[in-house]
Amino acid sequence: MKSNLILKSTLGLSILLVIIIYIKYCIPNIPAGFQALGCLVSVIILTVTILFIDKLKFIWFNILQNKDVEIGLYIGLLWSVEIGINNFARPGLPLRDIVDNIFWGLVAFLIFLTSIFNAKQTKEISQGVKSGFWSGLASGAVACLTALLLIVFGMNLILLDPLNIKEWSEMKSNTNLSSMPVYFAFQTIAGAIMHLIILGALMGIILGFIGGIIWKTFNILRN
Repeated sequence: MKSNLILKSTLGLSILLVIIIYIKYCIPNIPAGFQALGCLVSVIILTVTILFIDKLKFIWFNILQNKDVEIGLYIGLLWSVEIGINNFARPGLPLRDIVDNIFWGLVAFLIFLTSIFNAKQTKEISQGVKSGFWSGLASGAVACLTALLLIVFGMNLILLDPLNIKEWSEMKSNTNLSSMPVYFAFQTIAGAIMHLIILGALMGIILGFIGGIIWKTFNILRN
């Protein structure tokens, strides 16, 4: 289905970008140590996710699942907007934290609504969990790709951020990384994978379960 193909392509492109980042920021700075390991782990996570999607093709793939992925891809654009605001407008603190929390709340709320709606449609709590997982995973994949694109094509934006400049000035004496670009390349990779797994799939499962329980409870009380 089209949405699943887009999801897998997004993850596949993310793998390519991690390899490019490794070549650009890791190889010139050998020995890279944990940074090389981080790239390897990121590639493994992204590859396993693609294989996982293929494995579930005949179990979880249906019209609802395809729609959940489609909705998740659109929700993920909110993460892209948030990343854009932080790297183009560069709000200071505490405004940046407020902006981050607003977008996190919007993403979570939309995944939550999707899970409740699909649990209601199928009358199954498990469908709420599935909806949360797929919409969360897809939204996280878009966020992951956006962050990796920023490293490869927008490093200058990262380096101009006053908060990043301040962080590097405090960290450079405590790290073996050779420069600010190298430091933030791998910091951003970590954030990208966190959005895919923790703020994506895992948060989606939790919200989907809560959404399914809420629908079930409401349905029992109503009857």
